[in-house]
Amino acid sequence: MRIIALVVLTALFGASPAAAWQEYVYLERGLAVQFPAPPQIRTATHQSTLVKGLPAAIYSGEDDHVLYRMTVVDLAGHTDAATNLLNEAAYFLLREGDVLFTDFPRVYNDERAIYGLTLVVDRTDGSRARSSLYVSKGRLYIADAIVLPARGDKDMTVPSRFDQTIRFPPDGRFD
Repeated sequence: MRIIALVVLTALFGASPAAAWQEYVYLERGLAVQFPAPPQIRTATHQSTLVKGLPAAIYSGEDDHVLYRMTVVDLAGHTDAATNLLNEAAYFLLREGDVLFTDFPRVYNDERAIYGLTLVVDRTDGSRARSSLYVSKGRLYIADAIVLPARGDKDMTVPSRFDQTIRFPPDGRFD
């Protein structure tokens, strides 16, 4: 009887959506992040009034009407502007709608700590976005989880799991 119960529990927890999340390591971007499926990757230019032409890589995937997106902006020698670029990106996010929540997350502890800024915004297009922004080792990282407006029910809870699965190894290694 115990074996049957164990098999049933294993099947239930093993089939959960959280079990499908997998970590993807991007050494060249100084980042490890989990997505619910292999992300699509594209390049872009980061839009900024402060520094023009900053190259960016955008990793994205969708699961259950939620768009997960990690944008990595290479500050290309403009690290002196990193704080202003993070604040500018946050400013643009808050102008997209009504801010519901603000937090200051931390990745790692002690001297390895990397602090960021999280905003939850009800956007004018009907979506709700949870965005976490960090600066580390010459890059600006923007992690978005966006509940898309086409969803039939009224549950606009934005998953926080996405921004909790980000790693920026302080020594550049993921071992």
